[in-house]
Amino acid sequence: MGKKKGFLTTEFYLAVFLAAILLFMAVAAREFYSINNLMSLLNSFSYILISAIGMNLIILTSNIDVSAGALISVVCLSIAALGKQGIPFAGLMAAAMVIGAVLSTLNGLFITRLKIPAIVATLATTQIFQGVLPLTVDGSIYDLPASFTWLAFDAKIFGIVPASVLICLIVTVAALLFVKYSRFARKLYAIGNNSNGARLSGIRVDRTVVWTYTIAGALFGISAVIIATAGQRVTTTMGSGLEMTFIAAVVLGGTNTAGGSGKILGTVIGAFILAMIAPAINYLGISPDWSDAVKGAIILISVVVGAAKYIKKKRVIDDPAARERSAA
Repeated sequence: MGKKKGFLTTEFYLAVFLAAILLFMAVAAREFYSINNLMSLLNSFSYILISAIGMNLIILTSNIDVSAGALISVVCLSIAALGKQGIPFAGLMAAAMVIGAVLSTLNGLFITRLKIPAIVATLATTQIFQGVLPLTVDGSIYDLPASFTWLAFDAKIFGIVPASVLICLIVTVAALLFVKYSRFARKLYAIGNNSNGARLSGIRVDRTVVWTYTIAGALFGISAVIIATAGQRVTTTMGSGLEMTFIAAVVLGGTNTAGGSGKILGTVIGAFILAMIAPAINYLGISPDWSDAVKGAIILISVVVGAAKYIKKKRVIDDPAARERSAA
């Protein structure tokens, strides 16, 4: 019985759900599988997953970042300004990661040094980022050179697949290895489960949380590059609202919103499902206004299911008889 339970994981159920969606789309809207749509879907999946991995690390520590979308907008405009000067792609990527890391580190410092709750601190920086952008740029930066849009238009694997998929693959493999083998990742789980206990065990909790935000910010920066370089115009709202998609991907993937548990693999599947929602709704002929509603429903259902699992787990831990039944 134990082996069967081990097999029926959150990731397994998500994979089955994803397969069901893909099968349904094959029957209900075959044009969904056109090459152009699939490549567009993979590109969206890439930037959603990269940022969702960063968000996953933050949520593992029992924190959150609702400023990610506004931060991405700042990074998009910053690299657009650099791109206007002819800076090559490698320089844009490095700059985006540094800017993202610095801005996200500020969130971590507000949370740890000033003891501001993560939701409050990141709401505040969201407002700051959104308020500063219109003061620095008059709506958008446009007429960007071909060197800026190289990733979206010229960098194709086998002449078809967006190079953003390769970037996403590298980040995902690195994240899987990082979470499985690094001591730092084990600290994240320990902090999320019991921050006081982690501190007593010798973990420098505040420092670890700040570094987690720094890493996540660098990942947000990579996503910003993929988003910004998709066209020759970059606006002040490029990342608006994306933080909800990142959070939804993490929660849908099975990561506990209270921290301490969750896997990157679940986030991968969750990100793909979230990336599918908008194009699927479009090809099914449903109003695009339903996209946000569906994402909201997914977040709500995922949180409820996660809370139910947490309560059940706690009962098993607290009740010896339940523990014996679970092991049977």
